[in-house]
Amino acid sequence: MSRLALFLAPAMTALLLAAPGPVLGQVPPKVPAPEARAARGAGGHDIVGNWTAEALGQTVTASFTRQGDMIYGVVVIPDPLSGGSNTYHVAGVILGDEFAAQHASGHLLKGTLTGPDTAEAVFAPKSGPSLKLRLTRRAGP
Repeated sequence: MSRLALFLAPAMTALLLAAPGPVLGQVPPKVPAPEARAARGAGGHDIVGNWTAEALGQTVTASFTRQGDMIYGVVVIPDPLSGGSNTYHVAGVILGDEFAAQHASGHLLKGTLTGPDTAEAVFAPKSGPSLKLRLTRRAGP
């Protein structure tokens, strides 16, 4: 089992069980300086920002923020059958260039930053086929 998988399970459980507000004895995590965060990934890659990928002839979008090793994001996957889209709010971790983020219902986005503006990922729904994504950073909001 990978180091990321070993860290992800307890981290996701902690996220789901976290109560609002600080717990007695809980110390808020320190957010490293930007240069320290950038040094974590090989080559200084960071997931923060807006991303796109083409899948099944449709454009998938994703946006991520980061606080320390924790990442939070929104992934929008078009539904070609209905003409609509599915929006997933995810939370997870990033260790080096590897990241994994999970939706509350069990869908999982797992991938690797392959460059400053590129990433390879797989969106695995709780049931059904996985969707391979080649993400590219996009400028602007």
